Amino acid sequence: MRIGSQDVLLPTAMVGNYPNPRWYDGQAFATLPKGEFIFDAISREAYEDAVGAIVHDQEAAGLDIISDGKVYGGDSPYGQILYHYIERMTGYKLSGPPIGLPIYSTLYAPTCVGEVRREYPFHTAALRAVRKATRKPVKISYTGIQVLAAATNNQYYKETKELAMAIAKAFNEDFKELADLGCDIIQVDEFVWPYGMGDWEVEVLNAAIEGVGCQFWVHTCWGNYSGTPGYFPDDEERENGAWVLDHRPAAAPAPARAQGIFPQVKEANIDALNYEVGRTGPDDLKPLLDHEWQKNFVAGIIDVKSTVTETADEVAEAIRQVLEFVPAERLGLSTDCGLINLPRMISAGKLRALADGAAIVRAELESKK
Repeated sequence: MRIGSQDVLLPTAMVGNYPNPRWYDGQAFATLPKGEFIFDAISREAYEDAVGAIVHDQEAAGLDIISDGKVYGGDSPYGQILYHYIERMTGYKLSGPPIGLPIYSTLYAPTCVGEVRREYPFHTAALRAVRKATRKPVKISYTGIQVLAAATNNQYYKETKELAMAIAKAFNEDFKELADLGCDIIQVDEFVWPYGMGDWEVEVLNAAIEGVGCQFWVHTCWGNYSGTPGYFPDDEERENGAWVLDHRPAAAPAPARAQGIFPQVKEANIDALNYEVGRTGPDDLKPLLDHEWQKNFVAGIIDVKSTVTETADEVAEAIRQVLEFVPAERLGLSTDCGLINLPRMISAGKLRALADGAAIVRAELESKK
C-alpha cells in the first residue's frame, strides 16, 4: 500500500480511541480548548505529553502508521467523539432528548437550531502533537458525518441530508487545513453505516473530501459500546426513544455488517476501506469479492472486545486468511475498532501482537519472491 511517500507491505495501524494515560483523565489541566492553546501553557503541555505517550506505545509496538488516539480531554471519551465537533461548530446547542443511535444510546443528543459552520479547528492541535512526537506517517481520525447527523435533533434543516452537507462543508475546511499541515492520512469513522445507508451518505462524504490533498480511509465497525457489539432495537425500545447496547436481548437481530455498506461504498472517493474481521471471520470479507472491491482494504484483525492478547502466530494466521480475499499489495492491517475499553497495558500488548504478526507474514511473502 502507498503510505505517505512510500510503499509499505502490509502496513499496520490502530483505529480510533486509545486509553489515555491515567494521570491525564479527570485532571483540571485535561482540557482541549476551542481554537488554539494560546494562554493555557499547562493544558497544552499536558495534552502533548498525553499524545506523546500514546505515540510512544505505537512506536514501541512497531506500527508503521501513527494515530492520534483521539485524546479530547474530559471524562467521557465516547461523549467527546460527538461533543468535540458540536462545540466547534455554529448552529448547535448542547441539549436535547436521547436518540436511539448505536454507541450513543445512553447519552443525550444535541440540537441543531441554526446554520452549521466550522467556527474553530477540529484537529489541528492533535496533528501538531503527533507530528511533534514521531517521524512516521500520521493518521488523524474524525467522527463520521452520518454519525453526527444521525445523532442530532435537527430542528433547523428540512432534511437530514441538508444538515449532513453543512457538516461536510465544515469538515472539508478542516481536512484542507490538516492536509496543508502535512497530515498523511485522514480516517473518517462512519460506524453507523452498517445499520442502514440511504442514497446520500456517500455523496456527502465525497463532498467533504473534495479537493483535499491527502489519503482518506473510511472505518466502519459492528459496534463497540462498552465492549459489546451493536444490534437493532425492538419496537418497544424504539418507542422509548433510545436503548442501551449492553442490554441486548438474546433475540435482537444483528446489523447487516459488511453486506450493509455494499455496493454504495464503491462510489466513495477514498483510498482505503477499513472494517473488522477478527471476530466475525471470512463472511464479512466475501462482499469484497462479490462487489469487486479494487481499492485498498485495511483489515481489523485485533479483537478489541476481548482482554485476551492475541499471539503473533494467531495474528499471522488471521492475515493469511484475509490474503485469500485481498492481495498483499492492497492490504493494510489494524485493530478492529478503538482500544478505549481495555487497560492500556493490554492495549499496548495487542499493538505489539499486530506488528509482530504482520512481520511474520511479510517475511513469508518476501521469501516467495
